[in-house]
This record gives sequence, structure tokens and C-alpha cells, in this order.
Amino acid sequence: MELLAPAGNLECALAAFDAGADAVYAGLKKFNARERTENFSIEEMSKLLAYAHGHGKKVYVTFNTLIKENELEEAATELSRLEQLAPDAVIIQDLGIARLARKYFPTLTLHGSTQMGLHNSAGLHFAHELGLTRVILERQTTLQEMEIMLREKPPVELEVFIHGALCCCISGTCLLSSWLGGWSGNRGKCKQPCRRRHRSENGNGFFLSAQDLETLELIPRLMRSGVTSLKIEGRLRRSDYVSNVVAAYQMAINAAEESEQKFRETLSGARAKLAHTLGRKWSLGFYTKESAAQLIKYDAMGVSGLLCGKVVSTDPNGFSVSVGRPFFTGDMIRIQPVSGDEGPAVRITKMSVNGKTTSRAAKGETVFIHADKEIPRGGMVYKIGEKTNDYTARIQALPERKTVLVPTIHISRSCFKVELGGQVWEEPVQLEEAGRHPLSAERILQEFKRIRDERFEMGNSNVCISENPFLPAAVLKELRKKWELDFLANYTDHPEQRLQKQAETLEQFREEHKNLRTQCDSGNHFPNTALVPRGKHPKLPENCRIARMIDADPAPGEELILPFYIHETGLKQVREAIHHYYNKGGRTIRLTSPGHIPLVREYPDLILKTGMPLPVCNSMAAAELKEHGVRLIQASLELGGTELKELIRCSPLPVEQYCFGRPVLLSTRAELPVKGKMTDAKGDGFRIRKQGILTQVLPEKVMSVPPLKEASARFYDYTDAENGEKNISRFNYDITLA
Repeated sequence: MELLAPAGNLECALAAFDAGADAVYAGLKKFNARERTENFSIEEMSKLLAYAHGHGKKVYVTFNTLIKENELEEAATELSRLEQLAPDAVIIQDLGIARLARKYFPTLTLHGSTQMGLHNSAGLHFAHELGLTRVILERQTTLQEMEIMLREKPPVELEVFIHGALCCCISGTCLLSSWLGGWSGNRGKCKQPCRRRHRSENGNGFFLSAQDLETLELIPRLMRSGVTSLKIEGRLRRSDYVSNVVAAYQMAINAAEESEQKFRETLSGARAKLAHTLGRKWSLGFYTKESAAQLIKYDAMGVSGLLCGKVVSTDPNGFSVSVGRPFFTGDMIRIQPVSGDEGPAVRITKMSVNGKTTSRAAKGETVFIHADKEIPRGGMVYKIGEKTNDYTARIQALPERKTVLVPTIHISRSCFKVELGGQVWEEPVQLEEAGRHPLSAERILQEFKRIRDERFEMGNSNVCISENPFLPAAVLKELRKKWELDFLANYTDHPEQRLQKQAETLEQFREEHKNLRTQCDSGNHFPNTALVPRGKHPKLPENCRIARMIDADPAPGEELILPFYIHETGLKQVREAIHHYYNKGGRTIRLTSPGHIPLVREYPDLILKTGMPLPVCNSMAAAELKEHGVRLIQASLELGGTELKELIRCSPLPVEQYCFGRPVLLSTRAELPVKGKMTDAKGDGFRIRKQGILTQVLPEKVMSVPPLKEASARFYDYTDAENGEKNISRFNYDITLA
């Protein structure tokens, strides 16, 4: 059972490993879903990998954001660097990045981010087709649904969150932060508007702010389920938090492995460890229906930490706090505006009372904290971290990683061959055919990672197995040792060759990227589409075909839109609805989740389109979808007008533009304590809608953007919008998406 911890920097990574984590996940400076944290340079990541692999630990690199068309070359360059570093896996969200990595950087192991929103067995099978080896399950999947998937032995490993902050919205589908200013949560820029205070006819509150996840009591059940990895959230948190949470869950895992009684005896001690983490109120998140029903505490400010005081005045050198609970020099605090918007975090390095320096702020005192940040007047002061160990010396002493070797290993019943750097080492063998337990590439890799050489270490090599050989462990070990002695001892690495190969690979990518548009069938004409609920009869734009949601039972000449969220026990009903639509003559289906592709594969003559919240932001994502039979893509609503034109210019598929409607900004399985309408402190209004098992938040304004002549088709959504409405928004059309 892998215990996986967050690492926003090297200090957090070392703290996680010291406390017992088996692996950490960390991001580079760009293209990761936590761009607001410190993150890693390439050199720092190299040091982290060297340390981790020297201590039998793993490192997964997050590359889990949506990529715009004009960022593809930079993303390819970054993936090329990562392939040289050879992390244990790269965590991705964008379908275009899956294609890019699989085709040009095949030694990278790929994990599907929770931002992919995969939440049922169909999604897991599609992940396997994409080349992913693990899926981080969407966090609103219940424990029961997850256990059903695992009983069916999915083709990928499953990783699940066990602790930390929870988003109210289903992963990868939130448009709320982007709607309020172009800061996309799907690109690591979320401004956390769900933590704001909102107003409604029935009162005010934090209607979208979820409690934190804490699953200590579920650890034995999770361990029995077949899950591969237990994941702690928190790349924005400090090393004291990481250390305490890892230690608590390691205690629980160790005790659960011993006995049920030992686990029960350990729970109180583990929870005592967690008490130092200063988070929000704990819950079981979405794992149980009961917890999901009570997940939103509207009367509690949506900020983590321990309330310690209130800002009473500010000046250019700092701010004064009326202290309600003691805190100390070295503590980390956050000053939270009463609006609930995100406030600045400050590490206390110096504070004074009546002009005298002090290391302790006592209850009832007014203390001045020296700081150079802008502090909100009247803000509430929350303690979010305690004084941490000094890791400076250890970090400075970390060596960078050795040169990583990525050979290709061939094994058959008669030959064992290793190719590396244009050279070949070959050894004849005589092996029997394997029986019920065929040889796995993982076994070969694990053995070869045991090399002992001061210059090199082994990366995720390519392994080619043919003729189903039976290879005893002792024979494999001897072959590895013989290769190490005969070949590796005399091998000289040539960095210029690696750089040349890297440059050639990037040039191949550029060439394909340049030619993608030529693959687009310009003779393919598609009508415009209008999503119209039953009983509604709006005046439709010219050349418009009607689309209906699955529960509206569309006619054969109408388009069927699949629901983007299908829980595991709902898959059978959706499959039956697709079959019913097809049998009566329907032939156009719109996919709104990557997990829909396996559901329609048995109908090869369908016309497949995509629609939000399945996001398509770049031509490589379009190329991947084309490979799976898609004929038309709907561009992501988040793209600005300029970015949309760039996608249209490069896409190998015709591109549809969403022109009109009230887009869903947030969908959740939580019970929201508000109905009808609500408004935030800045005056932005929202509508609340119940849609099956989901509650959804829509904007008060209607999205209405000018149609682009370059687009192949246009989409109009009349579900919650009427022609002629005056309160409109152009969303990100006039800006560049952050």
C-alpha cells in the first residue's frame, strides 16, 4: 500500500519522506494544477529524484493542466526534459498531452489526474487505451462505487485521496474562477471563489465551501479494496502539515496491517497527530452519502486554520493584531478578509508588544507583526502552520541525479538483448514457455534498476517480450549482472548524442503539429446545434439541429447528449438509453466526458461530437479524439477569441463554437444549503439548479459571444437561457486565458 504525500518544495518532500511517505507528487514551475505554490526547478527536481531513488522512494511529477494551442511547443520541450529526468510517473489531465507524451516520449509513465474527472469503469478502460497506467479517481466517487470498480479488476491502478482540502466541484469541470476573471482552475490558477461568502433570500453563508477530508477510520476498508495508492492533498501546505499528516496515516496503515484491534488502539494517537495540522472541520468527504449531504457548513468561514485574532490597524511596515489565542514567532498565519476571498499568508519572523520584541503573542494583547505584504483591514488572523525544522543544510547537500539510462530490453525464449546508445548487447538463452504467470515488463525493470554504478541509474526502459518465456528470478538476476559487467562497465555516455536525439524528437513533433490541419476534412459540413429542453420552443438560429439530453429521449433526427457524470451503478441505464436511441434510428451522439468513448464503440456508424465539460483546448487533443472516432469538437468555453481562432487554424477536426447559453460553472454531489439564486460580495449573481444526482451553479448572466466565421458550427444552449436577454457576458472572449 503506497502512502503518497504532497510536496510544494524540497523541504516538504524531505519532511514527507522522514515521516514515512512512500512517494511524493510535485510540480515544475509551469503546467501543474498548483501554480500558486513554490514548485520545483529542473535542478531541484533532479535532486529530489536522486534523494528519493537513493532511499527506495518514488516521485510523481504533476503536468495536470489544460494546454492552449500556443503552449504546445513549450509543453513538448518540458516533457522532453522530464523524459531525461525519468520520474516514476507524470500526472496529466489534457488529452493532447497524453498523445504527445505517448508518441514522442514513450519512456514516460503516465497517470491520469483527478482533473480528468474519471469516475466509473468505462473511464478507467479509456484511460488504459490512452496509455495511462494509473488513474487518480475523481473525488466525488463514493467508496461503494469505487469498490464495485475494483471488484471487476480494472486495467489500471487506482489512486484515491484520503486527506486534505476538498473542492466542491467535480474535478476538471469547474469554470467558476475562470468566469469571474479568467483565472482558470483547470490551469492551476484558481482564486477559490467557492470559499467566498454568498447572499441569498434565505440568508448569507459560505454555500460552496466544503469541509476537509479525513479518512483515518476508512483505512482498513481502503486497504482491502485493492486501491494501489492513498493520496494526501496539500501542495500549498507547509512541511509541518505534511509531516504530521503523513505520520498519522502511516501509524494507521501500520496498525491496520497488524490487526483490527491494533488499528482501533492507534486511532486516537493518529488523530492527535492530525490535530496539529490546523485545517478545516473534518469529514468523510463524498465517500458516503451521509457525509456528502452534510459536507457544506454554510455558517463556517471557508478558510483553514485556527482563529487567533483580528487585524485592528495596518501600516507600511506591518499590522497590529488583537490576539484571541496565543501564537509564536515562526508560526505561519493567514489574514482572511471578511468577504471570504483568499488572503495573504505570512511567516512570523518578528513581532513586538508596546515596542518590545516578543516571541509569543498572548491572549488579550495587541501585537505588531512586521510584514511587507498588503494586509486587509479588519481581516481575521488564522494560524495555518507551526514553526518548522530547518532543512537548509540538508537541501544544500543534496546531489543532482545521476545520468539516467533508458535502454530497450528484448526477451524471447532464445535471446536476451539490450540496446543502449546505438550499441547492442546480446546473450543467447534457452527458456521454457511460461504457464499461468507470464513474464511482466515490471519484473524486468525492477531487476535492472538494481544496477550499482556511480555514473548511472536506470530509468523507465522499454521492454519487449515475445514467445511467452518463463524466466526464473535467479536467471534474470544473472543476466542483469552479466550485462552490467560485460557492457555497462565499459559504456561511455555521450551527452551530445542525447541532446541530438532530444532535438530530433522535438523536430518530429513540430512537423506533425504543423501538418495536423491538413488532415482536417474541409468538405465535412455540420449544422449548428441548439440544446432545447422538452416543452420549450425558442426561435432557433439558421441551419440549426435540435439536441436533447438523454433523459429527454431525443427523436431519431435529433442529437443525443450524454450526461458527463455517470456513477458506476448508472452505466447500465446509460448503455440501454444509447441502444434505444440507436435502434430507433438516431445517429448523432455528443460526448461530454472522455469516459463516454467505450460506451459508443459498438456503434461504428455514429457521428460523434464532443461538448463541455469535456475540454478541448489544443490540436493534439483534437487529434487524439479523432483517433477514437470523433468527427467534430466543441472548443473549450474558457478559451478567448484569439485562442479559439488559433485552435480552429490548427485542428485536424472541424471546431464548433459555443455561442449562447448559461454554462454550468460548478457541479457537485454535495447538498448545497441554498436554493434559487445567490450573490457574492462583489455583486456577481448565480442560479442554483438540481440536475439528477447533481446540484449545479449557473451564472445570472447569459454567455453570448459573436460567432466566428472560421468555426465549422455553432452551439446554442436554451436550457436556462432565453433569446433577447440583456444581462450578458462574453466570458473570456475578449481576454487571454490565464
